[in-house]
Amino acid sequence: MTNLSPTPRLASAADDLLLRETHHRCSNDLQLIVSLLALQSRQAASAETREALADVMHRVSVVARSRAALNNQSQHTLGAALRQVCEALHAQCEPRSILVSLELATDGEKLSPSQITTLALAVNELATNAIKHAFETGTKGHISIKARERDECTIAITVDDDGLPFPELAGKGSGLGLGLVKRLVASTGGLLILPPAGLKVFEIRAPVAVDKAESAYRWEQQHRRPYAG
Repeated sequence: MTNLSPTPRLASAADDLLLRETHHRCSNDLQLIVSLLALQSRQAASAETREALADVMHRVSVVARSRAALNNQSQHTLGAALRQVCEALHAQCEPRSILVSLELATDGEKLSPSQITTLALAVNELATNAIKHAFETGTKGHISIKARERDECTIAITVDDDGLPFPELAGKGSGLGLGLVKRLVASTGGLLILPPAGLKVFEIRAPVAVDKAESAYRWEQQHRRPYAG
C-alpha cells in the first residue's frame, strides 16, 4: 500500500514556506499602516497631533523593517534587526549631525523572533529619546548601541549617548518613553537597567532560549534580587 503522507523534509519545507509567506504579508500590512499614518499626519491640523502621529509612524516602521530583516535572513538574528533600527534612526540623526554607531559582539541567534522584534523596538525607543532630549539644537552628538552575551543565558544590549541627562530621569523614569521601554523589555522576560548616577548607559538584559528548564532556573537564580536603578 502506497504511503501518501509527506516526508518530514517536505513537511518542514512547506511549513517554512508558509511561515515566510505569513511574515511577508505581515510586513506588507505594517507598511500599509505606516502609509495610512503618514496620510493622516498630513491632514492633521495641530502640530502636536502631527508629532504624535509621526512618533507612532516611526515605531510601526521600525517593527516593519525588523520583520522584513528577519524574513530576508536565513537566520533570524538580533544583529539584523538592530542594523535596520540604526538605518531608520539615521534619517532623524543625519540632519542634526548626530552619529549612531552599532557594535555587535553577538548576533543573538538564540533569541526568538518575537524577542528580537520587541527588543529592536525597545532600543529604538531609547535611541529616539536620546535624539529628542539629550542634544541641544545645533549640538553634535553620538549614540552608541552595543550587544553582547552577558553570560550563557543572557544577552545584554546597551544604549549610551554623550548628550544631556534625560528629563525623565530627574523623576522616577515613569514618562511615556521609558514606561514603554520597560513594558517592552518585560514582555521578553528581560530587565531594563536604568543608568547609575552620573552615567547615561541604559542596559537591557534578555534571556536566551537554551534548554528552557535550565535557562529559566539560571535566570531566576541570577535575577532573584531586583536591581537598583
